[in-house]
Amino acid sequence: MMGRMAAGGWKSRLGVCVSGIVCVAIFSTVMSGCTLPTLVYFTAVMLGKDMRAPPPIDLLSYREKLNKPRKEPLRVAVVTYTDVGTQIHLGPLARELDEALAKALAKGFEQEKGRLVVLAPIVVHRWQDRNDQWQTLEPSEMARELGADLVIFVELNNPSLYENGSNRTLYRARADATVTVAPARMPNAEDVLSDLVIKEHLHVEFPRGSGPASVDPDLPPERFRRAFVAYLAQQISWLFVPHDPKDEFASQKF
Repeated sequence: MMGRMAAGGWKSRLGVCVSGIVCVAIFSTVMSGCTLPTLVYFTAVMLGKDMRAPPPIDLLSYREKLNKPRKEPLRVAVVTYTDVGTQIHLGPLARELDEALAKALAKGFEQEKGRLVVLAPIVVHRWQDRNDQWQTLEPSEMARELGADLVIFVELNNPSLYENGSNRTLYRARADATVTVAPARMPNAEDVLSDLVIKEHLHVEFPRGSGPASVDPDLPPERFRRAFVAYLAQQISWLFVPHDPKDEFASQKF
């Protein structure tokens, strides 16, 4: 009987403590002029609730869809394509994005290493160097040739580092990205499982929420390009890994 009363007393004190935290949060919010959604977010975080936004594409669900053996990780390859004009004007943008996105995905699935692995970008790049017609393949064929279960194929259209009409005196990067997730096409198979192919379209501008940045010696094009690639990789990775909503409004660093 005394044990039950002690347990009940402990739970009661915990409830009072939580209520106190919530009251302090409300008071602080009112005094600081914060909005109610902000209050709800931070209160939930204090109570240990995961407030990260879930990704629209669940890569781990492909384990079951592809009948992946329990002890084998799902192998995912990242492949980016840009046209020749982009390669001439923006240099190694595609390969830099491969590396940045693969790194972001590996970090996002760090707790799932036994269930999902991301192929090292150097493996993809060596395959591309050996196959100069790789870009003519379907994403599912790319996955098969790379020995991957899935490929995340990113096609960048109209990427640019400069503000339109600025004569390259202002930075305002932008790109349209078509992101395709496709399982490997099996040898002798008539078709890939089309219902497992997912496409998403993104329009990305950088910096976001502020004016363009001036071109000057302290911010050379290579440095700005790398910052844009890091931001672009982050935006694409959020299709596959949870993220904190407040990160969507974080200031971008050059």
